[in-house]
Amino acid sequence: MGTFEIARTLPADPGRTFAVLGDLASYGQFQPLTRIRATPGPVGPGWTFVAYTGLGPLSVVDRMVVTEWAPGEHFTIVKLGPVLDGGAEVHLMPEGSGTRVVWREEIVPRPGWLGRHTARLTDPPMRWFLGRSLDRMAERIGDR
Repeated sequence: MGTFEIARTLPADPGRTFAVLGDLASYGQFQPLTRIRATPGPVGPGWTFVAYTGLGPLSVVDRMVVTEWAPGEHFTIVKLGPVLDGGAEVHLMPEGSGTRVVWREEIVPRPGWLGRHTARLTDPPMRWFLGRSLDRMAERIGDR
């Protein structure tokens, strides 16, 4: 897998949009076959969570830490392994009556040399997966 970017204009102001996109502990509601275990307390730099995607023992473990947190503007997450390296940068900008979201994701399975060689095959489904999740988040924003 490699690096890809998805951009969407979502139907709310940046604060309301960030309230949904920044609710990292709830990502299991938006991503199929994913459950989240989060550390207690408010989200901010240093806050960690683990995503388990898959079925039972066939799940991929994705440990992450928040490294930047600016509500209404952006956040950055770094993947800590043991299976995946990379991270995500999410930027929000006002656009008309909504918010332009630019989500840049880097997902590199370990060992890195193998992950980089499989990117052409794995990036399209990962782009679809992330896009679908972002569309589900947009629905939640519209419901608020």
